[in-house]
Amino acid sequence: EFRECTLSDLHVTQTATGKNAGGNPEYAVEVVNKCICTQTDVKLLAPGFKSSEPVDPQVFRPDADGKLGTLNNGSPVYYGDKIKFNYASATKFSLAPFSSSVACS
Repeated sequence: EFRECTLSDLHVTQTATGKNAGGNPEYAVEVVNKCICTQTDVKLLAPGFKSSEPVDPQVFRPDADGKLGTLNNGSPVYYGDKIKFNYASATKFSLAPFSSSVACS
C-alpha cells in the first residue's frame, strides 16, 4: 500500500565528533531520506543556529527568520540520500525536520 512520505521519514542523527572547533564541541549531522519519494525544500528547526566553524551554505544555512534552516539548498533529497555537515557550538541544536515538499512520481 502506497503512502505519502512524512517528516518522520527524514532521519536526523547528530554525533559529537570529540573534536573542538573555535573552542566549541563539534557535531556531525546526517540527514537521511528514508522515504521512497523525493523530498525537496527541506527545512530544519534551528532556532538561533550558529557555528564557530564554517558550514557550507549549500548544505545547510540558517534562514533569515532565525528559526529555521534550509537543507541542501532546497534541492531534492532523494531516497537514501545522506546529507552531512558539521557544526561547532556550545549548545547542541535540535535540527528536527520542520517541513518539506514531497514529490512522488
